[in-house]
Amino acid sequence: MEMVYTSQDFAVLGHLQSELEGQGIECVVRGQHLLGGVGELPPIECWPELWVVDSGRGPEARAHIEALLAPAGARTGPWTCGGCGEENPATFSECWHCGEEDLPLKEAC
Repeated sequence: MEMVYTSQDFAVLGHLQSELEGQGIECVVRGQHLLGGVGELPPIECWPELWVVDSGRGPEARAHIEALLAPAGARTGPWTCGGCGEENPATFSECWHCGEEDLPLKEAC
């Protein structure tokens, strides 16, 4: 077994578990009863964890989780402004030069 994700939010873990099982990746949530120890134990150590039963599918599960949690319309590289043609870093939602909004991000909303 291999731990692939941890979160204090049971809803997120349940959703990810359902998604992975829908892809045929068997997984379990462990440590869900440790939250009662918060205050006596470090909080992050009490978070429930999502474990994949077949360790060989861990990388596949992580990639699927990363895709599920990625923000919609997120860029992975620089973009070129349609207004002035300047190149902008992926983290900018508006052109640094002219203030034009990034079109794909505008359409994603």
